[in-house]
Amino acid sequence: MSHPPYPHSPQNDTGAGAPPIPNAPSSFEGQYQGAPQGGYQPGPGSGPYGYVPYTNGPGKSFMTTWILSLLLGSLGVDRFYLGKIGTGIAKLLTAGGLGIWSIVDLIITLTGNARDKDGRPLEGYTESKKTAWIVTGVVWLVGLVVGILYGLVAIASTAAMMEQLQKSPATQSAAAEDTASEAAPAPPSGNANSFVVTVSDGNTAKVTVIDSLYVTEIPSMSYMTPNNGGFLLVEVSWETLTGMSSPSPANFEAYDADGNEGEGIYLEEGALPSEMDSPAGQVHSGVIAFDIKNGPTTIEISDDYGDKASTFTLTAPVGQL
Repeated sequence: MSHPPYPHSPQNDTGAGAPPIPNAPSSFEGQYQGAPQGGYQPGPGSGPYGYVPYTNGPGKSFMTTWILSLLLGSLGVDRFYLGKIGTGIAKLLTAGGLGIWSIVDLIITLTGNARDKDGRPLEGYTESKKTAWIVTGVVWLVGLVVGILYGLVAIASTAAMMEQLQKSPATQSAAAEDTASEAAPAPPSGNANSFVVTVSDGNTAKVTVIDSLYVTEIPSMSYMTPNNGGFLLVEVSWETLTGMSSPSPANFEAYDADGNEGEGIYLEEGALPSEMDSPAGQVHSGVIAFDIKNGPTTIEISDDYGDKASTFTLTAPVGQL
C-alpha cells in the first residue's frame, strides 16, 4: 500500500527540525537577561510602586526643634516650626495645655519620636541627643531650685506682712497715747490743751482740757467725804469732728502716780453731759471729777467699745471752789 507524500519540515540554522522562536517585543526586552534595556528603569533608593520618600528635602533640625520646645513650647513655636500650624495655634491658645502639653512635646522631641508635618524624622538627633538631655536636665533643676527659693521668699514675705498687720493696731494705739500725752502735758490752770481721739471707725472727737483743780470739798456736794484726801476736777470740752460720738463722764478714768484708779464722781451741777450719737460739729462742755490722791494723774479716754483710746497726764493745782 502506497502512502501519499508529506512535505518536508523546515530547517533552522542548526539543522534541527523545530521551528525558530520569535524575538520578544521591545517593551519586554528589559526583563530578559542580556536583552537590550529600554523603557522604565527603577532608580536607586526608590520605594515600592515607584514612591520616593522625602522628595521635599531633608527633615527639620532636631536642635532647633528642641530649643524651641524647651524655651517657647508654651507658645506652640516648636509645632509652628515643624509645619503643624493647627496644633500650634491650639497649643498657643491653651498656653501649652497649661504646661502639660509643652512637657509632653519636649519629651517626645528628646526621645527622637518627633516628626514634621510630612512624617519625616528630625535631622541630627543621634549627634545631639546627649547634649539636649543634659541641658534640659540642668534647666529643669535650676527652675526647680528657683521655684523653691521663690516660694520660701513668698512665704516669708507673707508671714512678715501678717505680723506687721497684727502689730499695727498696738503700734497705732501706743503712738496715739504718746501723741495725746505730748498734746496735754500737765495743763496748768487756765490753759487749754486739745487732742483728737478716735472713738470708732470713721468717728473722731476733739477733747480739750480747759482747766483743772484739786479740792478737798465740792460745795454743791458737801455731804461727800473723800476717801483719798480730795477730789480732782477737770473741765473739758468734747467736740465731734467726724461721724458720731457719745460724750460722757464714763468715758474717762483716772489713775494716781501709784497706778491706783480713782473713783469717778457724778456731779450734780456742771458735769459733762452724757449724750448719745452727737453729730459732727456739736460741742459739749463740763466737768469730770474723781476721788483720787493728789499729784501727777493719768487720765484715760475710752472709745465706744470700752477700750483705751488715748491718755494724758496732768498735775492739778490745789485750791477751793
